[in-house]
Order: sequence, then C-alpha cells, then structure tokens
Amino acid sequence: MAPHAEEPFLDLSGYTPSSETIAELKRKLRICHARSFPTASWVTPETHLVDSHEIVRAEEYPILQLSLEDLRELEDAFSFFNSTALPLNQLQAEHFPLPTLSRRIHQHRVLLPTTQPYFIIRGLKPQWFSKYKNIVIFTGLASHVGTKRALAPGDPNVLHHVTNMKSSGENEKETYRGPANRSTALPFHTDYGSILSFYVLSKAASGGDIYLADIDDISRQIAASRPDVLSTLRQSFLNINAKEEGACDERPLLFTLPSGRIAVQASRSRLFGTTCRPRPKSLPPLSQHQVEAINALHAAGQAVAKRLELRSGDMLFFNNLKMMHARDAFIDGNEDENTSQRYLLRLILKDDRADAPWEIPPQLATTWDELYNHPDEDEAFAIHPELFSYKAAH
Repeated sequence: MAPHAEEPFLDLSGYTPSSETIAELKRKLRICHARSFPTASWVTPETHLVDSHEIVRAEEYPILQLSLEDLRELEDAFSFFNSTALPLNQLQAEHFPLPTLSRRIHQHRVLLPTTQPYFIIRGLKPQWFSKYKNIVIFTGLASHVGTKRALAPGDPNVLHHVTNMKSSGENEKETYRGPANRSTALPFHTDYGSILSFYVLSKAASGGDIYLADIDDISRQIAASRPDVLSTLRQSFLNINAKEEGACDERPLLFTLPSGRIAVQASRSRLFGTTCRPRPKSLPPLSQHQVEAINALHAAGQAVAKRLELRSGDMLFFNNLKMMHARDAFIDGNEDENTSQRYLLRLILKDDRADAPWEIPPQLATTWDELYNHPDEDEAFAIHPELFSYKAAH
C-alpha cells in the first residue's frame, strides 16, 4: 500500500515556528547552509565540529555494534530477568547481567557528560521479538547507561511511545495529543532529564530522521552576530508548570556550569504550550525578545546539526543538557506493516555512578528531584501505545 499523509496540520501555538519566521531570523543571525535536504526544513553540514582540533564526518557516529556474542548475552540476560519474576519497574542492571557488553557500554557511558555526548547501540532486530521482550531489552540495556528513570510528576509512565497516534476521545483536554504523537516536524528542543534514550522499533515509509545539535555549536553560531540573544537566554523565562493548573517555573534556558561548560534546558511545550494545550492566559505572554531567542536556538540548530540516519533496532542515548534535538516530518505507510510505521520507545535516565560525574544547573535541582526522587515501585510501563500526557511532553 502506498504511503499516506495526514491533512496539513496548522500549529498556531508558537511551538512550531513558521518557515518565514526562521528564514528572517537566519538573515538576522547571518546563518547560511552548505546544502539542504528535500524532505527537511533543516540541514546537516558535511562535517561536525567536536572540538577545536577534531572534525568528524557526518556519516561517522559513535556506534556500539552488537556482535553475535553480544546478542547471545542479551538473550541470557532476558532469560535471567524472566527467572526473577520481578516487575519491569524493578529492572536494574543487576537483574539484566551483561558481563562483557556492560564493559563496552561503559566506554561510551562515561563520556556522555563531557566529550562524547551521544552514542548508538546497533544490531538488534526488534521484529524478531514480542513487544514485551523489546521493552525488557531496551530497559535492561538502558539500566547499564543510567541508574534511574525519570518520572514526570503526576504521570506514572516512565516508558513513552513516540509514534503517530489518534486521540482516543473527543475531548483533547482529556486525551492530549502533543507533537510527539503526530507526524509533523519538531523544532529543536530539549526534554526534561539528563540522558534521553530512544529505541527505534520501526521506521516511517519516508522522513522522520532525528537531528542533534550541540549547544556549544549553537551558541557560537548565535554569538558571532547576536550576542544579545545569548544574554536573553540566560535571563529568567516563565515556563508552564504542567503538574499544577496555571502554575509556572521561573528560570533561564541557558546555563554555565561550574566547570565552565554550557548547558541548555528548553522545552518548547513548556514555553509556548501546544495546539491542544496552549500557554495559559493566566501567565504573562513571552516577550518579543524571548520568542526571538527561543527560535534562534532552532535557527542556529539547523545550521550546525547532524542528521542521524537511524535504522530499525538502533538505540540512541544522548546528553539532554548538551544536545538539542529535532525531527523531520514523516509519512507512515500501511499500518499493518510494522516496518512502514515510525515507532520509537523513549526512556529518560540519570546516571549516579561516580565514574561519570554529571553537573546539573542549580536552577534545575528542584525539577531533577521531582523527576528522579521516587521509589521504583511508583513507575508504570505502558506496554502498548499510549498518548503522551502533557506532563511528560517536551
């Protein structure tokens, strides 16, 4: 069956900036691109600056390629966890033993806070497994990357299904259908948490690629012509507090850590709201300078981003305080054919191990405590697709 697209979706909330707005902002920022992609509104340069001395080609990713021995180890780990009869919310690294693979994961994990802010685990075939087994394998591998899973206050689900889904009812207030559960492109943003992870169960018929942009590269791009925009990003913004109607959190979007490194936390849904959950009228509107600064993150992100051509079975882990991410619009094919539907699983992690010290901006300490300071028993795992709640949105 041929791929099909939904009717055009118009976002009036501000979450998705118009192409005209971004084009004008790029002129102000003096941003230009080396080349463009026909299915994307943002592009990937041929090379990506890692530091002042090292250039990495766009097609080269930090990939942990699973061997046959690794796959056997994963099967043994799955069997071990099943033998414990533990619920999924009790699954930790000791319940999913990977004697050899864990050492290879360690080599990538310890670099996430600093010099290698993302990596890919490749070699799984999710179509070979049941949904439950895929979730156990994802959660088990993720437990060797992070020690704690994030739980949005008021939403027990820690596992989220990133796929195009229809609302289950007429009242969108009750059945929130946000950007993650649509097929539209997503501008550069961050989620809430330290480590963001995705497991690609299947790809769209076309589109849906993920882009990563380093906040250091974004900041350099903006600073070259508009340092005042960076000053705005370091000032306080009123973010929507999703757990309490009409409440807000006041903090900047750009931070300097004690080490001197830069961190970013910019959830567009908490700044603009979304089409089905607009920014509350009880909150002051964002100023013109604030809107320009938020959109500048997207405009500059397009100029410095790397496109990740993820395959079915890939797991992506990245530093959510350093890397902003975006997504192309996509078209699903026949829903009866799993490989033609874009379908990702998401877990948000934190790593408390001493060998990978993470710096958290002091302004985010309360938010991080709400995300991670909970007993494992409070976590729920949605095995079958469920719409994101606004509390877990980005």
